[in-house]
Amino acid sequence: MKSGLLILLGTAFCLLTGCIREDRSDCSCDVFLDFLYTGDGQTDIFPDKIDKVNMYVYSAADRSLAGEYELDKAALTEHQGIHLYLRPGNYRIVCWGNAADRTHIHKVYDEAKVAEPVWFKSDEFFTGNDELYFSELEISVPETLRDVEGTCNFECSHIDMYVQLKGFKGAIGPDGHEADIVVAHTGLPAYTDFFNVPAQDERCEVIPEIQDDPDNDDSYILKYHVLRFSEQEETALEIRDPEDNSTMHTVSVTDFIRDNGIGIDDIQEASIGIRLILGPIGVDVVEWNVEDVKPGFD
Repeated sequence: MKSGLLILLGTAFCLLTGCIREDRSDCSCDVFLDFLYTGDGQTDIFPDKIDKVNMYVYSAADRSLAGEYELDKAALTEHQGIHLYLRPGNYRIVCWGNAADRTHIHKVYDEAKVAEPVWFKSDEFFTGNDELYFSELEISVPETLRDVEGTCNFECSHIDMYVQLKGFKGAIGPDGHEADIVVAHTGLPAYTDFFNVPAQDERCEVIPEIQDDPDNDDSYILKYHVLRFSEQEETALEIRDPEDNSTMHTVSVTDFIRDNGIGIDDIQEASIGIRLILGPIGVDVVEWNVEDVKPGFD
């Protein structure tokens, strides 16, 4: 009686799962993946840096999208990882952390890109990226259907930019009126691909929001995030007149990085702080200690 019951249960399991031992093409395997980000240290700081994960699972056989998942902060707090069910085969898994309103993900494998939504529309200007993080992992699901375990190690995909414009607020222009300004960060990668390689052949300029400096009545501040660029790539800050878009002053970010010994190429949590001080005969450019920036300033 017991053996008959076991046979019936086994048959029912096969019918429910479609999994037959002789042909396991319809069988799925448990895949357990953890998420990890250590930044520039040894301690996991994933919970402090990443609030959301978009995961894309591609079949290595034909590069088709085998699965797509989105985990919010609540899900990540409950479990810093994911439990997948995948059929036997080889897979490449790509994750993006913190993709929000400033990010559009084009997921077709051979042309997959991540950029500001405006890049796909081409009708507005760039304003800065989300605080993006990236992970990739290749796994093999065996025919034996033995459980697969792995870790998605994240890396930083952005640079934090901090700019203070001291003395610019309330400054009087040649016409005797208060001078308005726009700041453009030029020479930046327009997108990054699904290998976390920023675009080399297509650059853009970012025009971030200018905010009042709460601690200095004569100053503006900007905080924005851009896709990774190297210490050698030519990027610049341009202060422009919004009336005719003419450039009033240019600061080479490349020269600033070199002159101040700022490292970004080998740093995960890379940041650049620049203070532009408007004086009677010109603009002085000095390093702005990022620690002076108030926590939580967005």
